[in-house]
Parts: sequence; C-alpha cells; structure tokens
Amino acid sequence: MMIFDLVFGFLLVFAGRNLFWLCVGIVGFLLGVQCAAALGFSDSLVAVFAAFALGTLGALLAVSFEWFAVVFGVGFLGGGYLLMNTFPSVAQQDPYSWLIFVVGGIVGMCLMIIIFDWTLIIISSLLGATLIVHIFHGTQEFREFLFISSMVTGVVVQYLTLKDGGHAKSVVKS
Repeated sequence: MMIFDLVFGFLLVFAGRNLFWLCVGIVGFLLGVQCAAALGFSDSLVAVFAAFALGTLGALLAVSFEWFAVVFGVGFLGGGYLLMNTFPSVAQQDPYSWLIFVVGGIVGMCLMIIIFDWTLIIISSLLGATLIVHIFHGTQEFREFLFISSMVTGVVVQYLTLKDGGHAKSVVKS
C-alpha cells in the first residue's frame, strides 16, 4: 500500500483542488482501507477491494453530485480522517473515538461551506502530506520537516492555480 500512499499523497498535495473528484475518491479509498482493517481484513485482497469500491463510489458521487460530494467527501470525511490521524493514541484507546471523527468531520464540512477553495486546498495538502510522510521511517525531525514542506508546497502550488482560475471555483457557484 506504500505506493498508493506516495502516489495519492503527491496527487493531493499538487492537484487536490483542481482534481476535486479525485480527492473525494482518494478519501474514499483511505477510509475503505481503514474500514477493511477494522473489520479484520488488513493486508488482504478484501482490504484492497473495499478500498477501491469506496474510492470509486466517492469519485462517482463527486462527478454526479459535485458540490455535495466535495463538501461531504472532502469536508466531513477528510476532516474526520485528519483529526483521527492527528490524535491516533486517543482515537485508538477511547471508546468514543467515533466522536473524534464526527467532530473533525463537522469542522471540515463547515469550513468547506464557508471558504470552499481554501478549505479544499488546505485539507488536500494536509491529507497529501500525511500520506507522503506515512511511508518514510526516518527520524521524527525529518518526518516533521517533510510534512511541513510538503504541506506548504501543496498550499502554494494550489494557490497559484487558484489565482489562474479553476474548476473548483465553478462548483461553488453551481
């Protein structure tokens, strides 16, 4: 799965806003892997199948119901995924870990509604940086440097495409 993390990480960091439908699909894939692992299917063909099924469903929903899918798929699911991965020790030990996911999801969804482009840029950059760092086993300082530099690079690159105009802007106006 490391190759998926690296490819998805770079796609999210550099093109998360412009390829928002792919961003939703990647979030679906990541959640599919976690759901399959939670059901005991980690490191098996079933985990990969569940991940691809959820990722494909997310991408299809994004194309069919653009605004809702992006707000829910990236805002709610991405925000929840980020918060769960920000506090993994609490999320794994707390019997109410689902509440951490819901809080992150609600915050992410509200931000998507209020400031769509910037939230999409930031969440996709954070998700991408998280995936990129996930595959490296260096020192903590190296991983922190890699995370911050990947995230900042993603925000800057996506901001430059925002200045040029882009498809995600039209989704909000639809």
